[in-house]
Amino acid sequence: MHIEIISFQAFHIAECAKLYCETYSAEPWNEHWDSEQPIIDFLSAHFANNYFLGFVVKAKNKIIAASIGFKKPWNQGMEYYIDEFFIHPAYQRLHIGSRLMQYIEQQCQTLKLNAVILNTERGYPSELFYKKNHFLEHQGLMILSKMLS
Repeated sequence: MHIEIISFQAFHIAECAKLYCETYSAEPWNEHWDSEQPIIDFLSAHFANNYFLGFVVKAKNKIIAASIGFKKPWNQGMEYYIDEFFIHPAYQRLHIGSRLMQYIEQQCQTLKLNAVILNTERGYPSELFYKKNHFLEHQGLMILSKMLS
């Protein structure tokens, strides 16, 4: 399948919001929104970040996958933090994600970023995908959060 991988631009926000909703409303996530507006706002906020770095995959002039993230300063250099990585359900398991990840790694090397980092749900298909793409689990680390009222 012929695909094109390009940098995420502001005019991609609405189409990516639709793709995000289509992807995460499917198994295993089963998330639902009353409208795409919260996702448009989420993607717009990411895009407005001066460290934003994102990519989209197009096939037949339609966005089928995206990586939304940012350059993250670290005491050993800059890293690429992937906040969202999503592929339309009809295009999953066709190596699109692996091709996007390879492209991201190449772009990060060009930008002199020294790592790609992310988090994902344990036991979901995404865990196996990332491990297949040579991501390592950091033993002893956990994600903590505190809801503020």
